[in-house]
Amino acid sequence: MRNKLGKCPIPVWLFTVVAVLWCESLLHLWTVDTVNLPRYLTLVCFALGFGGILGLIFGFFSGKKWGKWVSVGVMALVTVLYIVEYFVTDAYVSFMGLGTLLGGAKGVATDFADVVLALVARDFWRILVFLLPVFAYALLAAPVKTGWRLQGTAAAATAAAYALAFGLVFGLGTDAARLTTDYNLDSAIHCFGLNVGMTLDLSRGSGSGDAQGDFVVLETELPVSEQIPTESQEPDETEPVVYEPNVMDFDFAQLAEEESNSRVAAVHRYVNTVSPTLKNEYTGLFKGKNLIIIAAESFSGDVIDPELTPTLYRLANEGIRFTDFYQPMWGGSTSSGEFSILTGLVSASGTNSIKEGRQQDLFLSIGKQLQKEGYYSQAFHNHLYTFYDRNKTHTYYGYDSFMGMHNGMEAGVREVWPESDREMMDFTVPLYIEQQPFSVYYMTVSGHARYTTDGNAMSRKNIDAVQNLPYSDKVKAYYACQLELEYAMESLVGQLEEAGIADDTVIVLTADHYPYALEKSATWDNQKDYVEELYGYKPKNNAERDHNALILWSGCLEGKGIAVDTPTYSLDILPTLSNLFGVEYDSRLLVGRDVFSEAEPLVLWYDSTWKTDKGLYDPGTGKFTPAEGVSVEDGYVERVKALVQNKIHYSWEVQQTDYFNYLSAAMQ
Repeated sequence: MRNKLGKCPIPVWLFTVVAVLWCESLLHLWTVDTVNLPRYLTLVCFALGFGGILGLIFGFFSGKKWGKWVSVGVMALVTVLYIVEYFVTDAYVSFMGLGTLLGGAKGVATDFADVVLALVARDFWRILVFLLPVFAYALLAAPVKTGWRLQGTAAAATAAAYALAFGLVFGLGTDAARLTTDYNLDSAIHCFGLNVGMTLDLSRGSGSGDAQGDFVVLETELPVSEQIPTESQEPDETEPVVYEPNVMDFDFAQLAEEESNSRVAAVHRYVNTVSPTLKNEYTGLFKGKNLIIIAAESFSGDVIDPELTPTLYRLANEGIRFTDFYQPMWGGSTSSGEFSILTGLVSASGTNSIKEGRQQDLFLSIGKQLQKEGYYSQAFHNHLYTFYDRNKTHTYYGYDSFMGMHNGMEAGVREVWPESDREMMDFTVPLYIEQQPFSVYYMTVSGHARYTTDGNAMSRKNIDAVQNLPYSDKVKAYYACQLELEYAMESLVGQLEEAGIADDTVIVLTADHYPYALEKSATWDNQKDYVEELYGYKPKNNAERDHNALILWSGCLEGKGIAVDTPTYSLDILPTLSNLFGVEYDSRLLVGRDVFSEAEPLVLWYDSTWKTDKGLYDPGTGKFTPAEGVSVEDGYVERVKALVQNKIHYSWEVQQTDYFNYLSAAMQ
């Protein structure tokens, strides 16, 4: 029945339910490879519930003409969020929270405007499809009042939808932990929908909940006072060497008793149960040496080759060799990868984690540790100095100054896209090489997407050197831009050797993240998955996707044959360096381990995937796959799952409560 304007009296609750279900279905179907039917049904029920809630709210003023347009406006904004999240996950292979989206919006809009505009133009049809319910309601619907009886019926239906949704979640069991202990935004959206994922993200960000119940008590973790240092029999010595724990003078039990903030007290109690790692034969090996840390943009260990990249090959094989290293995709992009390297913590807020770190004294970062010992320190980036607010963050992580393009770097680096890593090394090394001992940090950019000769100046510059490689043009362009990192390392090592300080300098290099811009993606104009071509296999899980290389080299290591064959990852870098440089640190406060310690190997991902030397656990399927020839004792998987839960929750609480400020005050 139509009114005199030819519009149908469509109930607002029908509009909101259809609009939310439509958006959730499109987002899910367009961002997964295969549809899991039980998971999709759960998502549908949550969508019906959320749409019902919006309908109930709008129903109070649905009979008014202005009420219709309020409903249209709000649903348009909700739909825009779905659209943005689609484009984000297409570009970065991960959904992102509101804080991350808003925090990175300025940089993306200004620095990648051409990519954004091209993507919107190419996929404009998707935007229109997302907005179809909003357009239809705006053009065809007439305001119709929702009576109290209908409101009551809608409320009952909404409650039933949520009851069915939670019944499916806890009845099936596979995804139940995603709502609580194994929560992360990306997995929550895939399992339950954007409405549930964002709600959980906002509630966690507000600090709601009682942290005291979120740490799992592990009988295998003992307070340091109950541990017995291990003994090691050194050659040619009659007395065993007794290694002491790497701890600082904190009485966490007492701090917990005296703390009025229940969340901080809970963290104190948890840390008091963590087993510290012990000093070992490698403690202080690099004492007093210079340190250069390099986070290499989109680097993959697959490019390391004795002929194509001889310097990277030398550093990877003549330093400490890591045969099973990972740089997880920490739910964000470059910034979250940097955060993992600098702090040894799981990124809790995606790309915002490194910005939020300014709010507390992260005194265990290696930059701050060496700064305290009188090192000259500086951080460099060969792209815009304000991108991700690096000009406001990196000085908080132990570097006296930060230089990028437009605050000094342009004096020695040409402003092209992306800028040259080689030019950055040629220009910056002379600035500090005489300032020994020095602590330097680099974030490179030459390896950034796009991987075409038109879209990447470094690919264009070096393409001739890779023309004979047996790859597609996309992968050749990727190799070509990574060659600029090879030339940068050649320049760096050459300058160190010419100055006679290669033996007194330590170089650490790893990726910020895997080259996700080689994934099949409209954003990067990839018609197929080029990561599979680069790797030579299709990654089936996080471990296969994020397997990478870690370079830890000093001239003094060449010929020593030191190898680490156990699983390691970016969170292990900080505790390992702290031990090697012989600085005072508390190993209980870092998520990773000193790889030369007695601690069991553990690599974890923010979605609660984990790998040890005994196997790989996938929370998506709930299955543990033992390593070849390995059997595990009863209770092993549950114990490590609990350990991973504690470490992720600890990282979250450290960042949400500014925990290190409490420790800093306790040291005064």
